[in-house]
Amino acid sequence: MITPAATDDYIDVIATNTINRQTYTIAANQSWQETQAVTWDTNEFTQTTDLPFVVATYTLMIYDAAKEPTAVASAGALGGFSNLQFGVYTPQPYTPLNEFKCATCSSGAISLHEKQALSILLGTCTITVLSFTWFASGVFHLF
Repeated sequence: MITPAATDDYIDVIATNTINRQTYTIAANQSWQETQAVTWDTNEFTQTTDLPFVVATYTLMIYDAAKEPTAVASAGALGGFSNLQFGVYTPQPYTPLNEFKCATCSSGAISLHEKQALSILLGTCTITVLSFTWFASGVFHLF
């Protein structure tokens, strides 16, 4: 169990990502307890700041406000935490299922190019198996 060295210890909670190299402050100089909770309303956050969110994976960092996020904690003190990753995305308006078009999904049908490639592959495999059988065992006695 980690206990604060003094009653006036404070923590910072930030989110960061590597795409736009921005840090987003969730809580600053907050006194901490074992059951402390922080709520981050990203909708309100985007209305009060000009730092845009990008659709990406973010890392949550919790650390002692008096130290750097990467500082090594002394014995019994709060060490930095940065092992939680979460995703942020931009919500899209609702689309009924019958009108939904998946950009990355393919239909169940095979296209003309896929049919041609598959027939070439199967033809090549058939010729390979027959010719290997003929050379290895002489089953097809042509002479």
